[in-house]
Amino acid sequence: MIEPTWRLLSTVVIVISALLITVSGYSSKRRVLTPNFLPTKTNVTVHMGELAILQCKIRNLGPKQVSWRKVSLDYPLTVGTLLFDPQEELSVDHKKLGGMVTQYNLIIKRAQPRHSGKYECQISAKNIHTHHVYLTVLDSPLHIEPAISIRGTEYVSRYDEIRLDCNATGAVRAPDDIDWFHNGHMIVKDDLRWRGRIKVVKYKPEVPGRSLISHLIIEYSLLSDGGRYVCRSSDLETVSMDVNVLNTPDKDPTKREKDTVSRSTSRMDRTSGSSASSRTLCKTSILIILLTISSLVTR
Repeated sequence: MIEPTWRLLSTVVIVISALLITVSGYSSKRRVLTPNFLPTKTNVTVHMGELAILQCKIRNLGPKQVSWRKVSLDYPLTVGTLLFDPQEELSVDHKKLGGMVTQYNLIIKRAQPRHSGKYECQISAKNIHTHHVYLTVLDSPLHIEPAISIRGTEYVSRYDEIRLDCNATGAVRAPDDIDWFHNGHMIVKDDLRWRGRIKVVKYKPEVPGRSLISHLIIEYSLLSDGGRYVCRSSDLETVSMDVNVLNTPDKDPTKREKDTVSRSTSRMDRTSGSSASSRTLCKTSILIILLTISSLVTR
């Protein structure tokens, strides 16, 4: 009885020892993983008004915190992705890359000469690790011509989706808006022709900071949607492309039903508008006749 018990205890001791050795080895490996900076550009020169990107890539960061500071200042600019110094032109581009690499880039939009200086990407740990980047902002703006481009669906079967993308870039800043036109007429979402069929999505990407992108999406196309589409920025830059809607047999009856409903609604609205106009004209004519009679009686 004693011998089996002894063997069981021995087995348990061996298993526990193996686990302790494994955990100890794992812990020692974790202790060895100290953060280190990967090589990136340490001297950045931009023109006034341009976007400045100060790079900071770290391997084996783990749970440690990263902050950016300008060496000439007594306080940090950012802590993690939060802005300690709430300047509108500052932001942090944080991404987790492959191979246990983390990116914390400092973004300075519309850089000015006052932004020039020595910057420090700092890892908060038992031993503080720092990476320095020197920024020079030239006091003359870079002359860039505005540009605009368009791409998207050139050929599409009837009832399929049309998607057009317009990218407008300004000389110094992004354009304020982008308008879409079809065969010379401005596209308005609430127009009877487009109602319930189109979406327009606009956004300004942070990089390079001078672009406005607009996506025009026609969820199901009609034959009448073929023609020339024009994209125009608020800087009055324009670009166009032709879209061809092919009259091919459709396998989805629900799309044909939408087409029928759309055309019926359009006809009803036009009829309603015509009837309203006729009633208004009739009332106006009666009023004129009454006024005329009243004038004759008075005389």
